[in-house]
Amino acid sequence: MTNSMQPDHPALVGRRQVRFEGIPTGQLHQDGSICAALPLEIRAAPHDPDSPKKLYQRGFELALVAQVQAAAAWAAETGAAGDLMLSAALHCFDDDLGSLRLVVSQSAFQHGPAGSLPATPAQTTATLAAITTDKKEAVITAYSLVSDLLADMGAHQPHVLTPDGDIRLDRLEDYRSTLTGWDAK
Repeated sequence: MTNSMQPDHPALVGRRQVRFEGIPTGQLHQDGSICAALPLEIRAAPHDPDSPKKLYQRGFELALVAQVQAAAAWAAETGAAGDLMLSAALHCFDDDLGSLRLVVSQSAFQHGPAGSLPATPAQTTATLAAITTDKKEAVITAYSLVSDLLADMGAHQPHVLTPDGDIRLDRLEDYRSTLTGWDAK
């Protein structure tokens, strides 16, 4: 889904795990579990530095699809089978975020209400084999996670992901060139 799922630094091998730092940062465990984090695009308003910072929803949605695919690929690589349990949360490293406003894209004027990051992670279960063999299943799974997190922030629905596993290419603008194999919706 994205071309940035490679860490900047070499992986460090530990007992029953591999740790990696950079973009993304995380751990791959021998039992098939994965813990990974990607920085999200959060910016201050250049014209009003005292206003809530902005979280760009479109980039967040695509990043979560990539995380779902990475988790499924690692679980399958370790020989796991059955259901994949996924949990997604939004965290702030410095606790200096205050309030946050959702913005669907850098060029759109649709802004969500100002609020804080959701305190409760979103969780879902999906069939591992389905996600690894059908790219739409990864989008459906990510849609479920994104919908829960966005609802806690006051948004009605994802901007580019659909519940039937499509990506709305007409809403991608500059991100469109990074995706292949998707029909326009």
